[in-house]
Amino acid sequence: MTHDPAAGPGAWLAVVLPLAVAVPYLAGWAVLRRRGTAWPRTRLLAAAGGLAVAAVALSPPVTARTGEFSGHVAQHLALVMLAPLLLACSAPVTLALRTLPRRPRRGLLRVLHSAPVRILTAPVVVVPLELGSLAALYLTPLFGLLHSSPFLHLLVHGHMVLTGCLVSWLLAGVDPIPRRVSTPARAGVLVLLAAGHGVLAKLLYASPPVTLGAADEVRAGAQLLSYGGDVIEVLLAVAVMAEWYRRTGRRLRAEQRRAGRAVLDVPT
Repeated sequence: MTHDPAAGPGAWLAVVLPLAVAVPYLAGWAVLRRRGTAWPRTRLLAAAGGLAVAAVALSPPVTARTGEFSGHVAQHLALVMLAPLLLACSAPVTLALRTLPRRPRRGLLRVLHSAPVRILTAPVVVVPLELGSLAALYLTPLFGLLHSSPFLHLLVHGHMVLTGCLVSWLLAGVDPIPRRVSTPARAGVLVLLAAGHGVLAKLLYASPPVTLGAADEVRAGAQLLSYGGDVIEVLLAVAVMAEWYRRTGRRLRAEQRRAGRAVLDVPT
C-alpha cells in the first residue's frame, strides 16, 4: 500500500481543526490581556506547538503516506500522542473558565462534573480504552477497512484522537478534572500504557499482520511505534512531574504564608 484514499480530507482538516481550537484560545487570551491578567507564556507556546503538530500531521504530504504503515504510525504519534500532550499543557479549559461569561461558564462546569466525564477520566476506563483501541486497530482487519471507507477513516481516527486527549488530560493536564488523580497513580497509569505500547510494538514486529502491509513495512512501523512512543512517554513523565512540582510548590508557599501570619499574630 502506497497511498491511502481516505487521506484526502486531511487537506481541509489541516486548516479547519487547528483554527477551530486556535480562534477561541486566542480570544480567551485577548480577554485576559484586556483585564491586565497574566497568562503563562509557556501555555501559549504549548498551544502553538500542539496546533502546529496537528496541522502538520493532517497536511497532504503526511496523509499521502499514511497508506504505508510507517507513515500511519508517524501520523499517529504526532496526532494522537504529541499534539494532545502539548494542548493539555496549554490549559484550554482553565482559560475558558476564566474568560467565559457566567452562563456558559456554569454550563462548562456542569459538563466537567457530569457522570460521563467522571467515567471517561477514570484510570480504569482510560487505560483499557487506549490500549484496546490500538489493539483493535492493528490486530484486527479494521486497519485494512480504513482504506476503503473515508467515513470509517475519520470515525476511527477521531476516536483515537479523543482517546489520546483523555490520556494527556488525565496524566499531564493542568485543567480541572472531576477527580484529581494522585501523582503516584498517574505514574502507574503511564507505566501501564508504556508497557502496553511496548508489548504491542513487539507483537507487530515479531508477527507482522498481513492486513497492515508488507512484513518489512510493518516492522519499520513497529520500530517507529516503539521508539517514538518511548520519546513521547518520557515527555509525558516530565509533564507529570512538572505538574507535581508546581502543585507542591504552591502548597508549600501557602503553608509558609500561613506560618508567617501566625508569627505576626503572636502577642509580644
